[in-house]
Amino acid sequence: MSLESGQRAEPMSRPRHAAPGTEVLAGDGALSQAERDAQAKQAETKAYEDAVKKAFGGKMGMADAGLPAICFLIVYTATNHLNPAVIGSVAVALVMFVIRLLRKETLQHALSGLFGVIVCAAFAKFSGHAQNYYLPGILINLGSFLLFSITALVRWPIAGLMIGPITGEMTTWRQVPGRLKAFTKATWLLAGLFAVKLAVQVPLYLTHHTTALGVARLALGYPPYLACLYIAWQWIKNAPPPVMPVTDEDEDESDGGAAAETAGMTAAEQ
Repeated sequence: MSLESGQRAEPMSRPRHAAPGTEVLAGDGALSQAERDAQAKQAETKAYEDAVKKAFGGKMGMADAGLPAICFLIVYTATNHLNPAVIGSVAVALVMFVIRLLRKETLQHALSGLFGVIVCAAFAKFSGHAQNYYLPGILINLGSFLLFSITALVRWPIAGLMIGPITGEMTTWRQVPGRLKAFTKATWLLAGLFAVKLAVQVPLYLTHHTTALGVARLALGYPPYLACLYIAWQWIKNAPPPVMPVTDEDEDESDGGAAAETAGMTAAEQ
C-alpha cells in the first residue's frame, strides 16, 4: 500500500495500555509491545513512589506525626503525671510546625500533625485518663480496618481507588483480572495490619496499661506499615500493565488515523 506524493500519514494514536505522555511513532521508530509495557511500568512506579512520599511528607512528615507521641510516652513514663506529658507533646508539635514555617515547606503535614496531637491531648486532658491520648488512633485503626475490608469484599479495593487516579488508569484496573487481584491482595494486607494493631492496642487500652500502649503504638507504627506498603507494591508492580481509559482525544486521534488509512488506500487504488 502506498500514498501519492504529497500525502502524509497520520501518527498512530497512543495505545490504550500505554502510560500517559508516551507516544508511539510510526514506521521504523515504532515501539514494541514490550517497550510500551516497560514505559507503562516505569510511569506507574514513579506515580506510586510519588504517592507514598506525598502521603508521608518525607522524613519531616514522619517526624511531625511521631515525635510528639514519643515525647508524651517518655514524659508520662518518667513523671507519671498527665499534664507535663500533654504539654510536652503539644510543645513538640508546635516546634515542628514553626520549623516548617521557617523552612518555607508545605504546611499540610505540619498542620495535620499539629491538629492530631491537639486532638489526642484533648482526649487525655478532658477525660483525665492518660490512655485516652491513644484513643483517637485506635478509632482511626478501627475505621481503616472496616473501610479496607469492606472495599476488598465488594471487589472495589481501596488500594486501586487510591492509586488509579495517580497512574491515570482510573478504575480500568477492574477490567484486568491480574491487576484487580493485586489491588485486592494489597488492600487485605493493610486491613490485616490494622486488625493486628487493634488486637494488640485495645486490650492494653481497656486495662489502662498506658506505657505499654504507647510502646505498642510506636512499634506498630511506621516500620510495619512501610513493610506492608513495600510488599503491596511488589504485588502491584508484577501485575499486568494498566489499561488506560479512552478519552475524547484518543477517539478523535483514532478516527483521524482511520481516515488517513482510508485515504491512503483510495490513493493507491487510483
